[in-house]
Amino acid sequence: MTSQSIQFTHPVPTPPQRWSVAAVEELFKLPFADLLFQAQQVHRAHFDPNQVQLSTLLSIKTGGCSEDCGYCPQSAFHNAGVENRKMLEVDEVV
Repeated sequence: MTSQSIQFTHPVPTPPQRWSVAAVEELFKLPFADLLFQAQQVHRAHFDPNQVQLSTLLSIKTGGCSEDCGYCPQSAFHNAGVENRKMLEVDEVV
């Protein structure tokens, strides 16, 4: 079995070159699901719908944070066993 892109028969909405206040107000009246559907159509018109962009997060400083966020194990106020590391240099990040 192979997967194929679903082809929609609905025309892709073309945004105006310059938004009028009335046009923006009409968007606010649309149900959220309709807005989501329109956004998906515009996205598919400009990007490969079957391609996924991979991204990663990099913690440039770990542990020893002076904030007391109760949910975060990096806070200096919690003993979560997180190894403290200094701020990474710009060259290491980029």
